[in-house]
Amino acid sequence: MAFMSGDFVYVAGNLATDPRVQRFPAADGMYDEVVWLTVAVNHTGAATEYVELEARGKTKEYIKNLIASPVKPLCKGSFVMAGGSPAKAKGNKRKLKLVVFSSETSLGYDVLNWDRLRGNGQADE
Repeated sequence: MAFMSGDFVYVAGNLATDPRVQRFPAADGMYDEVVWLTVAVNHTGAATEYVELEARGKTKEYIKNLIASPVKPLCKGSFVMAGGSPAKAKGNKRKLKLVVFSSETSLGYDVLNWDRLRGNGQADE
């Protein structure tokens, strides 16, 4: 699912790969670090779209903490919701500079279990 609000785009889908951390040399002799995530966004009646997410700053640190967690809440197949500003990408992928990111809902339930709600209208207790 993808939504657009002005120059800001929101996407929701499953991670197509594990998150990747890359380091690049910076002008000050140190390095710049980026976290990349690829989200598979399923569109009704259309092909799956792969959106490349680029995280820097506080969002990068938040994602790195999730990656380092022993329970691996953020890996290939994990459901994520993200938002950011569109950026240039290679090929036919869309790329977002990540600003907002979540791997769970505010209510804390597993978003991938939406199918169970269709059966009886209630979540499992």
